[in-house]
Amino acid sequence: MTRDPAATIRELKEQSGNDIWLWGSLKLMHSLLDAGVVDEITLLVCPALRRRGTRIFEDRQDLKLIEATSFESGVVVLRYVIKK
Repeated sequence: MTRDPAATIRELKEQSGNDIWLWGSLKLMHSLLDAGVVDEITLLVCPALRRRGTRIFEDRQDLKLIEATSFESGVVVLRYVIKK
């Protein structure tokens, strides 16, 4: 039996504990964003030259950048909150 990921996240958020982290699944991330269960997004951006790629957010207007940290390696960490 397959469980609804958004329902699982809602249940976990009702419990006390630490943050919930998701690594690597754009399809799952989009479904959780659409369900309204995401509070914050942290992106680790590693620069690479590419002509095309997958859009992460399409045209979301509900993201607010709250932190941007760059490193000498060129990697950038971006933190966004979801405006409610």
